Amino acid sequence: MQVIQKLTYLEEKILEETMKDVEIILKLEDVDQILTVPHNPFYKNRLLNSDAEEFIIEEAIKHRYRSAINLKVYLPLDTLNRSQEIEAAIHQHFAYRKNKSLNQLRRTLQLGWRGLLIAIVFLSILVSFTLFVISQMPEGGLSIIFREILIILGWVALWRPADLLLYEWRQFKRDANLYERLEHCKVEVITVRE
Repeated sequence: MQVIQKLTYLEEKILEETMKDVEIILKLEDVDQILTVPHNPFYKNRLLNSDAEEFIIEEAIKHRYRSAINLKVYLPLDTLNRSQEIEAAIHQHFAYRKNKSLNQLRRTLQLGWRGLLIAIVFLSILVSFTLFVISQMPEGGLSIIFREILIILGWVALWRPADLLLYEWRQFKRDANLYERLEHCKVEVITVRE
């Protein structure tokens, strides 16, 4: 006997949302609203207008991270010959942003691991020093205060590396995943009559 399980309404909506593609629509009057000419040779990979980039990212964030992204750009009829340029610029721009986020992720993790090693050594030295000083001082309120101050100082040294390794790297990873989805998005340039 086969048991058929019926999906709840919420489960059906979640399933539909994960299976459908995300469609982002840009209706522009001119190509310059999406493309920008870099004035600085160091920023040759940043080819998208900052407003267009911000809009695309905000729209992509609203949807599930596993959904494929389709970007539709509506432009006037006279800009048809620049459709490949627009598609290449979008892919190149988000590839650049993805690599930048991955580099930030790598630097954050390196800094976190290096800081953790330094903090553990510092904590070990403080604990050893505290044990030595406590053994030389008479038992009392002053020795307890001194011991607690040094132990707390050692644990505070672990704070920033722990923050980097537990929490801070996640934003860079999330951004890199988003930019990768946008790098591989399908770009369709549609010309319309004015």
